[in-house]
Amino acid sequence: MPVQHKMFRRYTLQEYIALLETFVGKVVFTQVHVHGTWKPTIADYRAAADKERLIQSMWRFHVGTRKFNDIAQHATIDPDGYIWEGRSLLQPPASSTGFNDADQDGRHPFMFEMIGNFDIGAETLKSPQLDTAVGLTRAILERWKLPAAAIKFHREMQPDKTCPGSAIDKSWFVGLVTKKEQPGLRPEDADRIIRTWLQPAWNAAGSRNEKDEIHRLANELRKASGQRIS
Repeated sequence: MPVQHKMFRRYTLQEYIALLETFVGKVVFTQVHVHGTWKPTIADYRAAADKERLIQSMWRFHVGTRKFNDIAQHATIDPDGYIWEGRSLLQPPASSTGFNDADQDGRHPFMFEMIGNFDIGAETLKSPQLDTAVGLTRAILERWKLPAAAIKFHREMQPDKTCPGSAIDKSWFVGLVTKKEQPGLRPEDADRIIRTWLQPAWNAAGSRNEKDEIHRLANELRKASGQRIS
């Protein structure tokens, strides 16, 4: 009987890239496989009081129903732009039959899922989820010295699928990945803005709603600079 519970850690993009860097030389990623979950949807994620349980439900489905040895993907990108860990990076994914490269020499694709139904007329892939998907794909290509042609949508490997979603144009996505990255907000600058302007405003706020709004703005700065929200 499979284990009924597994913990999943959540990372910012920058934290996950730091994790990836510890695997350079330990594993050889040959491609980046891009998937959309279809289910759970973004609406499902928003409605879930416990976000980790949603990831665990995918794991239980993959292990219990699909009979995989673990959750299929190496990483799951949620609508808030965070990355949830998946199966070991040292293991081939359960991406698409015939394309997993289940060799014994440490060579296989990197696979990630984006939570949402991205078919035409359904949900939309947008920031911050899109930014993380683009940044993660770029990080894999750069660190494993892969060409843009190494980016594979699930539907290219399994033509009866629309995955990662019929509304996502591959040339558009690849263009975002290969576009020169603009400098982001530095953590020290975000901290300075919070400390110098937002903290005094929070202290002087006259209502709970004002304080909550200032706290939200501070967390937006933290997310933009790759830090954990508080």
